[in-house]
Amino acid sequence: MLHKYKIIVLTICFFSMICSPVMAYEAVPEAGIAINGKMVDGIKPIKISGKYYVPFRDLSKLLGYNDIRFESNTKTYQITDGSTVVRLTMGGSRARRGDEYINIDPPRWLNEMAYVSLDAASSLFNSFIYFKPENGSIQVEKPATRYRVQSGDTLWLISEAHHTTVQRLMAANGLTSTLIYPGQILKLPPRAQTKELEPIKEKKPVEKVPSNDSQIRSEIINVAQRFIGAGYKFGATLDEAPRLFDCSSYTQYVFNQKGIQLPRTSREQAGLGSSVPVASLKQGDLLFFQSPTLYSDGRVGHLGIYMDGGHMIHASSSNGVHITYNVFSNSYWGKNYLFAKRILE
Repeated sequence: MLHKYKIIVLTICFFSMICSPVMAYEAVPEAGIAINGKMVDGIKPIKISGKYYVPFRDLSKLLGYNDIRFESNTKTYQITDGSTVVRLTMGGSRARRGDEYINIDPPRWLNEMAYVSLDAASSLFNSFIYFKPENGSIQVEKPATRYRVQSGDTLWLISEAHHTTVQRLMAANGLTSTLIYPGQILKLPPRAQTKELEPIKEKKPVEKVPSNDSQIRSEIINVAQRFIGAGYKFGATLDEAPRLFDCSSYTQYVFNQKGIQLPRTSREQAGLGSSVPVASLKQGDLLFFQSPTLYSDGRVGHLGIYMDGGHMIHASSSNGVHITYNVFSNSYWGKNYLFAKRILE
């Protein structure tokens, strides 16, 4: 039985410590949340100025962003699913996803909880999220095939965030000019036209470079093989290692055993070291792939450690930590390969 809507009024203070005007929001019935048509849980939305907002932490966990950190002094969240770090601050109209800045509706801090609009959530999580009035549910299309334009967006900003081009965006939507408006829904180009190149903007040296190259490479592979059979968990935290890993927590953990510090996510690890062609690979190099079933923007979504003979050891969602033999001939990994990086010079 549906409850009557109720108007609630309260005063809030943003991270700047300056109190905002009194804000009204509507408490609405709990909504089921469905991912790609499958109902997975319930969530408690609210409405502000006619827009649906949902609890940010709850939605993050439902979408596999299990590493959630909160900076109370600035009211800033940093979350990751093991691929990309997302940062947003209460009241801010821009958020960071990987090394790109995206425009969003300002998140709200109400009753000691963070809320984001469905439009903002769509941008943050590379999904298309909307309210379905027929059954009162919140629907998540993941990965996104369409994008709702946010205030401040341009076709160039949207193309950068989705690793495509303005021309491809215009072609996908039959646009004859670059004029767009907030609320407009754009089709995203086919996945074959969204592919991330090496994230040069994040390139930086590894903190520690071993002196004996061949020995450390062999030791890295030996360490990596110790964890064959460990389970996989999307967005696994380092506290769960070595029992559970995702792809980037695995490589971070393995290299850390030899005193080599890697950042947490595959996207950040892709910014390290130097590019290396397939013909010149050495064991211990990192291989990077896109994950089209998770992300429609062609971003780095997976990585593994190269082994001699053309093989790769990695943590995958289907098999946990294991070796994929002849990785470039593999029907899945060969098709989704992006590039390789050498961090052991």
